[in-house]
Amino acid sequence: MSFVLRKSLPSLGGLVGLLLAVGFAFTVFVGAPLWFPMAFAIVLVGVQYLVNPWLIQWLVPATVIDHEGGHYLTDHPVGEMVARRCADAGVPLVKLGLVDDGTPNAFTFGRTPRDARLWVTRGLLERLDERELDAVITHEVGHVKNWDFAVMTVAAVIPMVLYLMYVVTRQSGRNEARVVAIGAYLSYLVSQFVLLSLSRAREYAADHWSCQCTGDGDALASALVKVAYGMGVASTQQREQVAALVAQGKEGKKEANKLQARQRRAQSMRAMGIFEPKTAEAMSTALAAGVDPERVLGAMRWESVNPWGRTLELMSTHPLVVHRIEALEQSGLAGAPKRWSVLRSLATVSETDRWAARSGFAKEMAIAVAPWAVLIPLVAFGAFTGSVASVGIALMAAGVLLFVKQHVRYPGVFTPVGEVTELLGRLDASPVAGIGVEVKGQIIGRGFPGYVLSPDLVMQDSSGFVPLLYRQPLPFVAALFALFRVERYMGQEVTAKGWYRRMPGPVVELREVIAADGTRSRAWEWAARYAAAVLLIAAGVVVALYGMAV
Repeated sequence: MSFVLRKSLPSLGGLVGLLLAVGFAFTVFVGAPLWFPMAFAIVLVGVQYLVNPWLIQWLVPATVIDHEGGHYLTDHPVGEMVARRCADAGVPLVKLGLVDDGTPNAFTFGRTPRDARLWVTRGLLERLDERELDAVITHEVGHVKNWDFAVMTVAAVIPMVLYLMYVVTRQSGRNEARVVAIGAYLSYLVSQFVLLSLSRAREYAADHWSCQCTGDGDALASALVKVAYGMGVASTQQREQVAALVAQGKEGKKEANKLQARQRRAQSMRAMGIFEPKTAEAMSTALAAGVDPERVLGAMRWESVNPWGRTLELMSTHPLVVHRIEALEQSGLAGAPKRWSVLRSLATVSETDRWAARSGFAKEMAIAVAPWAVLIPLVAFGAFTGSVASVGIALMAAGVLLFVKQHVRYPGVFTPVGEVTELLGRLDASPVAGIGVEVKGQIIGRGFPGYVLSPDLVMQDSSGFVPLLYRQPLPFVAALFALFRVERYMGQEVTAKGWYRRMPGPVVELREVIAADGTRSRAWEWAARYAAAVLLIAAGVVVALYGMAV
C-alpha cells in the first residue's frame, strides 16, 4: 500500500462510514430517496470543480512561463526544477506561473494532472536557496502526482450530502425523521473535522514524496521555517509600503488602496500553499535573530509537548510544522532530516514539564467546557420537568463556573518580560489560561497588514515580533480604535500589559498599551466577561427565587 493511501485511508474510511450510516437511516426510517441529496451535492461540487481553476487564476494573477520540448522557457532555475520533478513524478509539465508577491508561497490547483497549475511567488524565489526551493517544488508536484485537488473535491461531497440530509429531514413532524436530522447534523460536523484530517494527511504525503525524491529532508524543513518567517517579514514590508503611500496624500492613498486590494487577494489564497499562515507566528518570532535549528525547534516544542498543540491542529488544513518535521524524521527515508531534529529537541524537555503541560491541559479543558456542561443539561431538565427553580440553579452554577473561567483567563498580575522570545519557552501557555505579562517594543504595523479596520497591533523588540490583540465587548469600539487611534502608535516605543496565550501562535491580548508620547488605550473585553458571569449569577438567583415562590 502506498504511503499516500495509508495516510489517507482512515479519513476516507471515516467519511464513507458516516455517509453510509446516515444514508441508511435516511432511506429506512425517513423513506426519502438518497439519490436527491447525492445528485444535488455532486452537481454543485462538480460546477465548483470546473470553475475553481479559472476563479483562482483571476484572484491570483501570475505571469505564465511557456514550455516546449519538455522544458520551460526561462533562465531561472525554478523552470528546470519543475520540469525535472514533473518527470520524476510521471506527470505532464504543469502550467507554471510566477506571482508578483513578496510573501513566500507556492501552491498547485487544477482539475487533473494534465491541466494542473503551479503558482510560485516572487518572495519564495527570493528567500529560499536552490536546495530549499527544489524541496518545495517537489512537495507541490507531489500534490499533482497524488491527484490531491481531485481527491479533496470528491471528499467534500460527503459533508454536503450529510448537510442536505439534515435540511430535508429537520422539517418533518415524524419522531424518526427528527432523530435522523440530529444524527445527520452531528455527522456533518464530524465530517468537517475528518475532511481537515484528510487535508493534513495529503500534506504529510506530499512531504514524504519531497523527501523521498530529493533525498534532502533538511532542505524541506529549513524551507518550511523560512516560509513562515518570510510571511512575517513580508507582512511588515507591506505595512511599511502602505504607510509610505498614505503619507503622500490623496493620490498616495489611492495607490495604497490598490496595493491593499492586491494584498488581500493574494492572502485569500495563502491557505492553499505549503504552509498555513496562522501557524507562522511562533517561527516568525524565533527566526528574527537568524535561522538556527536549535532555536527554532525550541520555539516549536510547545506544539509537541502541550496537548493544546494537537487540539488546535484539528481545526487546521495543514499539520503544524514541528509535526511535519517529526514525521519525516520517523519516516525511515534515506533523506530524513538530520540537522533539523525535533526528536533531539524534545529530548531536552523534562518529564516534570511534560506532566505539567498535560495536567494543565486537562484542567483548562474542564474549565473551558464546564459552564456549558452544567447549563445545558440542567436547563433542559428544568424545561422538561417544568421546574423553574432548577433553571435558576443551573444559571447560578454556570455563572460561578464562568467566573472561575475568567479568573483563569485573565489573572491580575503582570510580570515584566525582557524579550518576547522568552515567552516561546512557556510550555504551560494555552488558548484558555492567560499569563499576565508586560512587554516593551516598537509598534511596526497592524495585525492584518493594510486593513484600516484591523485594531490589532504588531510589536517588535530586539528578539522578534508578537501580535497584540485589541478586544472590546462592542465591535464598533474596536473599529473606532482601528480608524482613529492605531496610527498614533505606529513607529512608537510602547509598553503593553496583557495576557499571553498560544493559539497556536503566540499572542498577547491587551489590557492596556502606553506609547512613549503618553498615548494610552485600554481594552475592556476582560471586564465584560467578568460582568457577564456576575449577571448570569444574578439572573439565576432571581429565577430560582421566583421558582420557589410560585
